[in-house]
Amino acid sequence: MGKRDGKMNKKIILMVDDVDLNHKAAGGVLEDTYELYAALSAAEAFDILDRVMPDLILLDIIMPGMDGYEMLKLLKKNSRYKHIPVIFLTADNRPETEVEGFNCGIVDFITKPFVPIVMKKRIETQIALAEYERGLEEMVAAKVEEIEKMYDLITVSFAGLVESRDGVTGGHLKNTSIYFAVFTEYLAAIPKYREQLTDSVMKKACRAAPLHDVGKIAVEDAVLRKAGSLNDTEFEQMKMHSVIGGEIFKFISERIPDREFAEIAEQIARCHHEKWNGNGYPEGLKGEEIPLVARIMSIVDVYDALTSERPYKKPFTHERAMAMIVGKSGIDFDPDLVVEFINMGSKVKECLQRKEQMLSEKQFFHFKKFDFIKN
Repeated sequence: MGKRDGKMNKKIILMVDDVDLNHKAAGGVLEDTYELYAALSAAEAFDILDRVMPDLILLDIIMPGMDGYEMLKLLKKNSRYKHIPVIFLTADNRPETEVEGFNCGIVDFITKPFVPIVMKKRIETQIALAEYERGLEEMVAAKVEEIEKMYDLITVSFAGLVESRDGVTGGHLKNTSIYFAVFTEYLAAIPKYREQLTDSVMKKACRAAPLHDVGKIAVEDAVLRKAGSLNDTEFEQMKMHSVIGGEIFKFISERIPDREFAEIAEQIARCHHEKWNGNGYPEGLKGEEIPLVARIMSIVDVYDALTSERPYKKPFTHERAMAMIVGKSGIDFDPDLVVEFINMGSKVKECLQRKEQMLSEKQFFHFKKFDFIKN
């Protein structure tokens, strides 16, 4: 935002008009109340906008070179300028001209020759309305941020509670959320995935990621906490966690306004054990039948399992884990995603090395059991 040159108490108006006499006339009316900047062309106006952020723009329609309509369209396309209220100041008082102006985004219309008291009142009103709208937007943004933080805190806390029941894979839900976030961010910059991984989808998928194993809350402790290999019956019970997790979010999706989050969470929870060749569970989906967010999760899920210590194995190195994932490309995993996961291998390795610090920064909830002393 441009400096106001010591006139912080005055609102700034940028007037764009190719007739110098009009600037002098407007100045005589407005300069006692406002800080005025004058531009004789659209090009000159944009030069001023590089240095100064006005509270309102008075814009003539008929000008040589770029006319008022063209300049208005450029202003509205620019995220930096699109919220500045624009008033057309013109001798063209035809109704169709006014309608076209409003359709393009002006907030008011002042005809020449202008009536000073009316001109000042219209400007005062539009600046006040713009400030009110900005205030509302800031309040809404603050409230949305507060709600978003609350959702994130509830999500990771609940994930931590679910994980506290699992004596074998402690930390897994939190670890995978880190890898999932960096992988989706990387993929979103690639044209092939950009359309699917919008900002909204990424935010909600990253929020859902720690809950991908939420269905384990319904699995018996004898199965969930077993340190050794599961027998066939136990494995069938364990496989049900993806069905249960999917059903939880399906139930939620029918009862909350933000269905997108619940649907993404359902896809991740239900489908992250599906395999590219169709031999996964619970539904035996194949290839791109498996939702993209679940295909991403399946890779980071296995990566964390490979690089984490278990009662039955030591953690594998990053390099060995990557080689094992490559070995399952086109079998368990989407081969295109495997290529991209390998391409960002250095970032993944950095997350592996810093995961404890990153988890601390994220403030994940960790449930601790205490021994109560009987008096």
